[in-house]
Amino acid sequence: MRNAWILRPHQIKSRSARGKLERSELKVLAKGDSWFSTGSFPVCNMLQQMQFSRSACILNLAIPGDTAAAMSERIQNWNDEFSFQVGAHDAPRWDAILMSAGGNDLINALPHLIRGGINSHRASDYVDSEALFALEQGLVASYARIVSFRDHESSPNRGVPIFVHTYDYMTPSCAPARFYDLVTITGPWLSPQMRAVPRHLWVALSNYLVDRVANTLRSLEVTLPNFVVIDTRGTLCSVRPETSRRCGDWQNEIHPSRAGYQKLAPAVASVVDRHLRRSAERPCGADVSLPRSDDESRFITDCGSMAGFLRRLRMQP
Repeated sequence: MRNAWILRPHQIKSRSARGKLERSELKVLAKGDSWFSTGSFPVCNMLQQMQFSRSACILNLAIPGDTAAAMSERIQNWNDEFSFQVGAHDAPRWDAILMSAGGNDLINALPHLIRGGINSHRASDYVDSEALFALEQGLVASYARIVSFRDHESSPNRGVPIFVHTYDYMTPSCAPARFYDLVTITGPWLSPQMRAVPRHLWVALSNYLVDRVANTLRSLEVTLPNFVVIDTRGTLCSVRPETSRRCGDWQNEIHPSRAGYQKLAPAVASVVDRHLRRSAERPCGADVSLPRSDDESRFITDCGSMAGFLRRLRMQP
């Protein structure tokens, strides 16, 4: 297995980076949140730990704190690099698109999700059902917009598989994101929102919400074409609620440590690798199921290469 070569957008114009991308057998586009970028300093993320059976180059467009809702809005409005790398007429045709999104949608919804003033022994009773429904439907709509954009009629990446991971179970604790384990940057994220809930229910409540997000993502495999969800729940060892700093598989309350990503990355990369190997065995021009405006469900896959894209980059100053 070989480590993937990670490129950031500012590197793509360099000659060495272009050469690496051109020579790589797998060309992967990644978009997401801090699990693909960083949730602490020094930088640590899942992509850094990924290995594939073939040489792979990943263009990483992830942004800490990004949400599925924001990603889908920007891509619809052609308002970020991701939209151009996916849908522009001169964009490369990627072998795979990796996405990490949904966790921050959950974090942002917590003030509306968690309700106090009740007395119950069930963690789920402390969740506002209308707010939870809104969160789940928001995730469904966001990913549906992204897939629709990928598959628009002139997109060079029509039908390219999108791989999405679920989030592992996070323990509400006192562990914030820190700069080199010293200065607090932000967080914690979960525990401050759970003060109206009995403390002994915090873990169960967090697990319940993670499960609801995961099940929402998994349901999209049935409704969205070429959309693969990789379930990573239960991969990492949990920490004690009184934890206040890096501990085992967790860098802080909601971000895995390097050791944690070393467990998560193989779980994700192995599914991607296996899927792409099977796809490579299909002859060029094999049918791929996609929705069409005229209700047709088949089209011939465009088997373009990266050559034109790389030539255009060479001509830029």
